[in-house]
Amino acid sequence: MPSIKDLKSRISSVKNTQQTTKAMKMVSAAKLRRATEAILSQRPYAKEIARMMATLSGGQVNEGDSALTKAPTSLLVVVSSDRGLCGGYNGSVTRAALSFLSEKKREGRAVRVVFVGKKAMELVKARTSVDQTHFEEFGAKVTFRKAADLSRTILPLFESGAVDEVVFIYNEFKNAISQVVKTEQVLPITVSEQTGIDSVKADLSIFEPSRPELYEALSAKYFVIQVFKSLLEAQASEHGARMSAMENATKNAGDMIRKLTLQYNKQRQAAITKELLEIISGSEAQKVQA
Repeated sequence: MPSIKDLKSRISSVKNTQQTTKAMKMVSAAKLRRATEAILSQRPYAKEIARMMATLSGGQVNEGDSALTKAPTSLLVVVSSDRGLCGGYNGSVTRAALSFLSEKKREGRAVRVVFVGKKAMELVKARTSVDQTHFEEFGAKVTFRKAADLSRTILPLFESGAVDEVVFIYNEFKNAISQVVKTEQVLPITVSEQTGIDSVKADLSIFEPSRPELYEALSAKYFVIQVFKSLLEAQASEHGARMSAMENATKNAGDMIRKLTLQYNKQRQAAITKELLEIISGSEAQKVQA
């Protein structure tokens, strides 16, 4: 059983930890507000350009891209964080990435992996060997310029035929306590439920200039927008996950402090009672001797 001194030291230590987690929660909450505004303003544009590109492509793979592909190779972009203390944020992305790698291995496809953030990279490397490229997390603020730099690294691989598909795995932000892991094929462009294309309306559309010219002009812009959206989703999800994790940690620290304080008071009371009994016993012994 710990001594009174040990209990007092533990209570002080847990209180310090509680102050740290509370401060981290407040910081994450402030960052989450900005990140939420950014992703909510970006989503409609990203969805609309995806819908437009799927309409221009007619839901078909671009033959010029696929014809250059030397072997069936997938490029997987895994977006995680450089820091921990955010609950299951990084673990869920890692499990999705490992599942994707296993599935492609069964299909006999090679996979090249681009990691944004080191946490998922470390976890994946510990379980399997992959052809990988690592980018550090983009820090406190995701900017369009950073997304464009990343897209300039990835897009040429698809255009040259080194890979025949590009897939993103990231946490999609729902709210402060809910993030959903999303596996999204960005290239080649296909019709999906997310694009929400009405085939009749698509057939009635008139394009000026022609579809191929528009597709060529917008393809690079489409890709960088999807990269930007994925990074914003991941950043908002990370702040939400960290805020929730720190809030839970603060509550748990408070529960621990109450339990330790109760135990401390019991032992302190027991020690006081013991001292009183010793004093009374000594006094009674002196009376008997007298």
